[in-house]
Amino acid sequence: MQRIKSTKKVTELEDIASNPDFLTSSLTEVMDKFNISKYFSLFDFLKSKGLAVSSLLGILLILPFYGVANIYSLYKCGINGLEFDGKKDVYYDIKNNENIKWRELLMLHAKRFIYLISRNINLQTNSITALIFDDTLLEKTGKKIEKVSIVNDHVSGRFILGYKLLVCGFWDGASFIPLDFSIHREKGKKQEALINEYHKAVNAVRKQTEIVEKQQKQVEWKQEILSGHNLGATAIPCTTKIKKHTKAAQALQVSEEKLVNFQNTLTTYKAELSQAKSTLKRYYEKERLFGLTAKERQGQYKKAISSQSPGYTRRKEADRDKVSSLLQMLGRVVKHGIVADYVLIDSWFFCFGILNKLSELRKGVIKLVAMVKVNNQIFTVCANAKPMSVKEIIARYERKPQRSKKLKSEYIKVNCFYKGIRVNLFFVRMGKCKTWHLLLTSDLEISFVKLMEVYQIRWSIEVFFKESKQYLNLGSCQSANFDAQIAETTISMMQHIMLSYFKRVNHQQSIGGLFKMIAHEIVELDLITRLIDMFWELMEILCVSAGIDFIEFQQDAIRNDKFMERLITLLPERTLQKAA
Repeated sequence: MQRIKSTKKVTELEDIASNPDFLTSSLTEVMDKFNISKYFSLFDFLKSKGLAVSSLLGILLILPFYGVANIYSLYKCGINGLEFDGKKDVYYDIKNNENIKWRELLMLHAKRFIYLISRNINLQTNSITALIFDDTLLEKTGKKIEKVSIVNDHVSGRFILGYKLLVCGFWDGASFIPLDFSIHREKGKKQEALINEYHKAVNAVRKQTEIVEKQQKQVEWKQEILSGHNLGATAIPCTTKIKKHTKAAQALQVSEEKLVNFQNTLTTYKAELSQAKSTLKRYYEKERLFGLTAKERQGQYKKAISSQSPGYTRRKEADRDKVSSLLQMLGRVVKHGIVADYVLIDSWFFCFGILNKLSELRKGVIKLVAMVKVNNQIFTVCANAKPMSVKEIIARYERKPQRSKKLKSEYIKVNCFYKGIRVNLFFVRMGKCKTWHLLLTSDLEISFVKLMEVYQIRWSIEVFFKESKQYLNLGSCQSANFDAQIAETTISMMQHIMLSYFKRVNHQQSIGGLFKMIAHEIVELDLITRLIDMFWELMEILCVSAGIDFIEFQQDAIRNDKFMERLITLLPERTLQKAA
């Protein structure tokens, strides 16, 4: 089973910040490597006077490296005697500008990281690469913040004011870097059910309207046929003409009766649509939409922006479901040329749409590894070509599981089709635990042990969330402007990419003689890694002995801030500082 790496404090940053000269030269070299000024200058046209946009963005990017959390702190305290021109309002204006393409900036930054690593043979790895998708809670304190809502915290089970941040990240075998993200608000189960009913009614009316229009054309066509067989007023019709006329009249009557039935059905569907629409409208007016009252929603910050601006697109994304956003992110990332061995997701995001999307992208070269909920989803088992639910498959095969001594677990491998796409199911049970967990993969050649090794890579995004929130102010923005929320989230992710590069080089080679790592520090790094590996092995043994599901325990532990903070304090501070 996976060995979780410690979310240790990023002390390289603190060590540099304590030495102003070292800090300035280090940041300058790293920013030069990333061509920060080059692609920040793409937005200089947004500001004609004063400090250039590229300079302002550059300053915002390096603030945390100087121990400054925000613009207010920058102007209140100053930074080591460095002079930052301009009043603080210009920085707020930049963050609130809906015309800055933050998504493009983040992708350029990430691609630059990948390029720099690929150029240096000492930094390359031959390990598995993966695109990882996951979401995290961004807690907020003000109901007047634009697009904020009550969201469900899956870890604690509580409902909290804030956003859900969906992130697409890339694991290159040694480092995790964010590539794209979207910020969402949650509608709530009742609202979502009402919206689904409304859309269902809209679709029913649309389809029935098409049927009615088609039938009307049939009636008109048969009316023309009947008129062609008109017997006339004076002529004595022959038997053949009478038969054709009678047959055409009967066909017209049948078509007219069908048309009446279809029109009646359409009337019923329109009534249902009207009812669904009025019910949804009443809910919007009286109920707690997005977990907020009508008065609270009306009090939220709003501003008029162009429908052609990036900020407008981001606002539309906030109300889109996360699976749809995930599929769009996946398409954008592959379009930018970032192709990995696997896509890793947990059970919240698994659906047929992801499997289908991956089968279409690059001829299916990217494989899926996903945790799947053990419920009544239907798979077609290859052995008997019989559709069976997940629970039925477990009941059929659990008597003869295979055992992995290496991972101290039992597993069942079942070859299946899921809605026409070939997949393998792996049911996993750890130690003495009686609960089966289900992993699905479209990689038909992968073994159970390798599958578990691949899926454990997904935890790197959890570490990213924890480090970025704690040290890079991810989610700390309390601005009422949604554009500022997007800006600060993007800046935090760009800072994480720079730090990832700095750490990668710092641990393996120097940049201009600045980032040298002496041998005994590397030894201590390996030691602390082994200590934490031993801790998780011990916890696995204890869980197995106590009959506790270690997979669930591990998942809850890594997401529990207090638990991880307490774990870190148990380790020697000096060793942690050097090994972080």
